[in-house]
Amino acid sequence: MEEVRWSVLIVDDEPYNRKLLRLILMDKYNLSFATDGVSALEAAQRVRPDLILLDIMMPEMDGIEACRRLKATPETADIPVIFISALTEIAEKVNAFNSGGIDYICKPFQREEVIARVQTHLRLYNLQRSLEKRVQEELNKRRIEEQMLIQQSKMAAMGEMIASIAHQWKQPLNALGLIVQDIKDAFDVGELDKKYLEQSVTQSMDLIKLMSHTVQDFQNFLKPSAQKMTFNVTEAFYEVVNLFSDQLKKDNVNIRFNTDRTLKLYSAGYVNEFKQVILNLINNSRDAVKTRIKKGEFKGEGFIEIAIEEVKDMVVVHWRDNGGGIDESVFEKLFQPYVTSKGEGGTGIGLYMSKAIIEGKMEGRISVFNTLDGAEFVIELPLVRPGDRCL
Repeated sequence: MEEVRWSVLIVDDEPYNRKLLRLILMDKYNLSFATDGVSALEAAQRVRPDLILLDIMMPEMDGIEACRRLKATPETADIPVIFISALTEIAEKVNAFNSGGIDYICKPFQREEVIARVQTHLRLYNLQRSLEKRVQEELNKRRIEEQMLIQQSKMAAMGEMIASIAHQWKQPLNALGLIVQDIKDAFDVGELDKKYLEQSVTQSMDLIKLMSHTVQDFQNFLKPSAQKMTFNVTEAFYEVVNLFSDQLKKDNVNIRFNTDRTLKLYSAGYVNEFKQVILNLINNSRDAVKTRIKKGEFKGEGFIEIAIEEVKDMVVVHWRDNGGGIDESVFEKLFQPYVTSKGEGGTGIGLYMSKAIIEGKMEGRISVFNTLDGAEFVIELPLVRPGDRCL
């Protein structure tokens, strides 16, 4: 493959200096030329060189001003500039470096010095660009992975929603079926009159409204928050627990709220994303309790205990269960992606996303420790008092 040649822009108003620099550098680099600061700016935009050799004393615009403008323009700001000048005073050199130059060669210059400095700074520039490219590629990779994790988390949440809707619809659908059958039976025996029909219609519509409200509740839950807002932390917990209370009862998991629903403790954040965190905690505690019951480790009900309080300008939530606690082998890395204590039954993204939401989006903290019979999660969120701005 043909070696890629770096490009160098030489800016000097003296023809002899341009010719001498051309003879020194032409074998290794693609060269372009300008005779003053104004034409240097135009050439830099047009050619986009990898390095600029810039004289200071030139007509129309000197090298110091040209360098300042190069560095103030996003398209040319990263191009390294080496000053090459007959000015030898320390103050002139300092001024050149302050304008954005990376090196300074005094005239009359030596061939070996020019080659060495140009080569060194081009290598450094190329290394910098390579590092920036690798960093950007890594950031893009992580951004894609983050989006995939978010999507997986949403899909898992949707699975929970569908299961809960199906469970909550089961009873009203059965009731609707009985009403329809009863209308037919009433017709067969001659009992179907206007009053009977109106009563059946009213009962049916009440059941349909109940199912419609269920779907609407879950739609609101899944809809991402458009912007940061203040919300009642206590109410958010009650709303999510109420949505899944039937399933929790079916799995013998009892919810204990040690907080009055009328307690108004506000924080700022993305409320629906925060509700996703609550759902993740519900799923983890429920699965842990079900596993213990299945293994026969205790009889009766499992429990989830929720306590919410104000502590030193923070809303502090204590979430405790009797699911047996978290295995020590994963405890230290529990909030990392794809780490799970559920074996093949877990995705390992719920708690990772919970931490990202609590700490990344809401400026709070989430931690966990084992208790005698389970695990306790502690969520701390900045308290927003009435009249405070949430943003």
